[in-house]
Amino acid sequence: MTAFLGDRSLLAPMLSPGDWANLKEHRPRPVLSCGETAIVKTSQLGTQFFAHKVLCEPGHKGETKEHLRVKAAVVEAAAALGWTARAEVRAPDGSWIADVLVEKAGRQVAFEVQISSQDAERYRERQARYERDGIECFWLTARASTEHLPGVPVLRVDPHAEELALSVRSRASTEIPLATFVDAVLEGPLRWAPTPPATVTGTIRWGLHVCDACDMRSIVWDVDPSRKISCDRCALWASGAELAPSAAPAAAAARLGAAEPLAVWRERLPGVPSTFECPQCDAEVPPTELWWLYRYRASDRCATRTVALDATLTEPHWCEPSRGLHGAHDVVEHLAGRRDRPRQIVLQETGDLDVLRRDAAQLHAMRAREAQAAAEQQEREEAFRRERAERLRLFEGAQPVATPEQLGLPPLTSPKPTTPHERTAAIDAYVVAHPGLDTDDVRRLFPRFTATCDCHDCAEILATYRDDERRILFRPKSRGSVVPRRR
Repeated sequence: MTAFLGDRSLLAPMLSPGDWANLKEHRPRPVLSCGETAIVKTSQLGTQFFAHKVLCEPGHKGETKEHLRVKAAVVEAAAALGWTARAEVRAPDGSWIADVLVEKAGRQVAFEVQISSQDAERYRERQARYERDGIECFWLTARASTEHLPGVPVLRVDPHAEELALSVRSRASTEIPLATFVDAVLEGPLRWAPTPPATVTGTIRWGLHVCDACDMRSIVWDVDPSRKISCDRCALWASGAELAPSAAPAAAAARLGAAEPLAVWRERLPGVPSTFECPQCDAEVPPTELWWLYRYRASDRCATRTVALDATLTEPHWCEPSRGLHGAHDVVEHLAGRRDRPRQIVLQETGDLDVLRRDAAQLHAMRAREAQAAAEQQEREEAFRRERAERLRLFEGAQPVATPEQLGLPPLTSPKPTTPHERTAAIDAYVVAHPGLDTDDVRRLFPRFTATCDCHDCAEILATYRDDERRILFRPKSRGSVVPRRR
């Protein structure tokens, strides 16, 4: 791309067709940077370039017509924007040779055109050399895809296309003109951030809870499980390491003027909300009472505190102030105008202390009403069970039974039983007084109840009978009843 004629530097793509034709006839001929005579040529793709008349040592070979074409397009695009563009620029220490180096107002940007094959490690190694010298570097490659080159700002270019355009992979649905990309890098806000500074934050949601046992008001909280790492220049962010669930919002509460003490945080098991205790009476605060705190959504009952944590560096990435670009695909879509502006999540401290206190009192009153309603309902159910049991007892006591005289058995020595407890004692007394009686005959003398008594005395009596005798004499009518166990 570059040759010298006396003290004048010649950049082949920037010469007009007329000047280029005149240069072919000019004597003496231009000289290359290596000192050899340059031949003025035009490639089959229409690119103006200089070639060696005689190859120099060691192996300063010429470049392919595809490589020359892409380089020339970058030079022309940069020059059209008012930048000083040079080709084949060597580092002072010889550690790199930039295909195209453009400069303006102290800023240096290198463009590397990689037509031949090169592995990912070599890309990163060469990129690191430019970063070490404070030079921004962007890569244009002819490989089929750039998706396997993380950590390097690279886009694909097809040097054989009629119009040079950039994409992420071959046959991609979205392409952008090469000049558009050069303009975005040089004149626009698009940058490659190798080690961008970032802010690390975490979110704590907190509110006020009134203890149901002692009416003490205290601060309870919940922690968003992930830290947020945000680039200080663009909208890119990522989740970081877990924030300790015990991190308390004391500072945020103090700034709002909250005089309430913090609740006693106990623990948080995986997948389970935190457990708290009242700081005054040690009563446990069930997580079910803090449903409003664990929703992770905007709520009038919650305040949000952004916790600034230790600063760190995010991964290298494409950086654009109003966008979150996660890769080369996002860059192409953005420059093609197909990427919408993302919804930017802004962490901020919110909350109104008066609202928090009002809501805490309302929730406390609501729980009191629910507890009172539950107690009244339980009392109604107990009264209904007692009434039903009494009706059943009276009904069963009124049922007719056979008399001993009708069955030809000895007379009863005790009154007719009216409860399961009396029935158990009466059967035992009758069997003891008249040993050897058949259990089926004894059963016919005593009314059947739908339950058995499970008191200690009845259990002791039942333990003296065999299983078949207990089944015949004492088994209740209802299958749901429980036969007493010996205590």
